[in-house]
Amino acid sequence: MAGRKAAKTGMASRRTPPARRTVARRKPAREPWQLNLSQTAWNRMSYVAAFMVVLGALLWVMAWINKPESLTINKIDWQGKFEYVPRAELEALVAPLVDTNLYLLDAARLEETLEGHPWVRDVSMYKAWPRQLIVRVEEQYPVAFWGEDHLLNQYGEVFPGTLVEKQGVFPTIYSPKTNGREMGERYVRVMNALRGLGLEIIELTEDDRGSWRMRFRQGPDVIIGRKEQDKRIERFKVGFMQELKSRFADIRRIDLRYTNGFAVEWVKGKKVSSLNEPLMRLPQSLRS
Repeated sequence: MAGRKAAKTGMASRRTPPARRTVARRKPAREPWQLNLSQTAWNRMSYVAAFMVVLGALLWVMAWINKPESLTINKIDWQGKFEYVPRAELEALVAPLVDTNLYLLDAARLEETLEGHPWVRDVSMYKAWPRQLIVRVEEQYPVAFWGEDHLLNQYGEVFPGTLVEKQGVFPTIYSPKTNGREMGERYVRVMNALRGLGLEIIELTEDDRGSWRMRFRQGPDVIIGRKEQDKRIERFKVGFMQELKSRFADIRRIDLRYTNGFAVEWVKGKKVSSLNEPLMRLPQSLRS
């Protein structure tokens, strides 16, 4: 009995002591992450964000307006006088070019197309956003014929065209050597020199040799020649007042290319003076 007890006691002495309970230490709670930025940095970020928004909007608008079908031109306001060229003719001419919007409109090409019309002298245009185009047209204003198939405008500019209804109304002016403005001024100068005689010049031309010729509505042709035109016209004026006024309708041609006077060719059946013999002598002051 004693031995068992002793054995039990020895076994008891060899038992493993109970393990200590380990208490887990709590880690201190972490502070939430914070981005500490200065007010300047925040402002910059706000500006960048706003810029990106605006840039995106602009890119969208640009993409949208670059489509011809976006905000197409729905009204063209034509301004100007359309006496010689119908407005409908100009509208048909530019129709393919205005089938778009104001942003994509090729204004330079449109102006060039309109000014290519012989009866259009100048064009200016304005864009009235979002969908209206204003076109101002300056039409040619003819004042004389320039040869057979051209006209002269009020600025002395020559342009192609004919006006059957103005035959006999407009004078004919022409020169292969001189520009239209100079010939127009010459016409006005000669008309002023003959003012008060009741005569109207319906033709004033210059040939390749520089010889002037004029014709009156009242009948005769007048050969002025290449030299001293102003002085010869003054001779004609004096001769008209002294001798020719009462018989002017019977004259076919007058030649002023003489030193001391001029020669007259009468209508057939009328009194005839030789072209080589002056009709009358003029004062010394009017001689060449």
